[in-house]
Amino acid sequence: MKIETRVLLTAIGSFSAPAVIRGLREMGFSVIGTDIYEKEWVAESAEVDRFYQAPPAAEEARYLSFLQELIIKEEISFLVPLIDAEIDVLNRNRALLERLGVTLCMSGEAEIRLLRSKLSLTERVSGWLSRPENAAFSGQFRTIPTERASEADFETVRYPLILKPDDGRSSSGLYRIYQEDQLGFAFSNIMDPSKLSDDSLTRYLVQPLLRGNVVTVDVVRDHRGNCLVAAREELLRTANGAGLSVRLFRDPELERFCRELAGELGILGAVNFELIRGEGSGIYYFVECNPRFSGGTAFTVLSGLPLVRDSMRVFLGEELGAQPALREGYMTRKYIECRM
Repeated sequence: MKIETRVLLTAIGSFSAPAVIRGLREMGFSVIGTDIYEKEWVAESAEVDRFYQAPPAAEEARYLSFLQELIIKEEISFLVPLIDAEIDVLNRNRALLERLGVTLCMSGEAEIRLLRSKLSLTERVSGWLSRPENAAFSGQFRTIPTERASEADFETVRYPLILKPDDGRSSSGLYRIYQEDQLGFAFSNIMDPSKLSDDSLTRYLVQPLLRGNVVTVDVVRDHRGNCLVAAREELLRTANGAGLSVRLFRDPELERFCRELAGELGILGAVNFELIRGEGSGIYYFVECNPRFSGGTAFTVLSGLPLVRDSMRVFLGEELGAQPALREGYMTRKYIECRM
């Protein structure tokens, strides 16, 4: 690969960015990085070839204009988004960006729409699990009972429970409700009392709060259906769900479940499945699929699965090889200071 092949990497202040930048550089890419914060505030700005401060994705028109100008100026070949907010905008505006000759390194349009709706995804996975050919999974894998908050009978619900946005990300807007008197606080934050007909609850979901450890599985899949996976149990996490201390492990049934589910969902490139392993029961409850590199990408790379390289190979049109032998055991993250 020639060094002048350029990748635009967004949100380089995110947890996954250091591992993704290293992986891209090892492949010989030139890396152009963006973030909403100033260069001096973002440590990884020193690790990319050039850095640009971006407008927030929430300001969609400004953000798209910025991307178009940058893609043309830097002659970008591949665009790798690292956060869900940007993925949503890119997915809505694929045609606009692809006309500039850039490859969006993420799953397809319909697939992203499904993955970004937690209710639709839960219903899809539940239906898939109920098929006769998937009966072998039924004893060990389940979905979490989920309904719209606007349709829930809060007089009869059982506590503890979770309220979360249907299109939420990184635990933003998530409420853990342990008793009835906590509902009022959550509703006061979710709903606007100044509106006579506030429909905010239609965008929120209700689920039981399950006891157990979070298990995340990094998955990469190519156009031919070849799929590689690496699982870890998250022992310490940040408030927004990024693993700090983890245990990497092998579970053949979990790996088979994730490969086959990735095929059902039409995954391309790297995504991350999140599950809860029930305390005592050992049953895996499917939670969600993040359509991007996970915050724990570096753990997966250290385990022996070159996730960044393999994901880029998918978007280069190459075929993945066999599942590598992975290292198991404990890994942890540490922070270091650097002068900007």
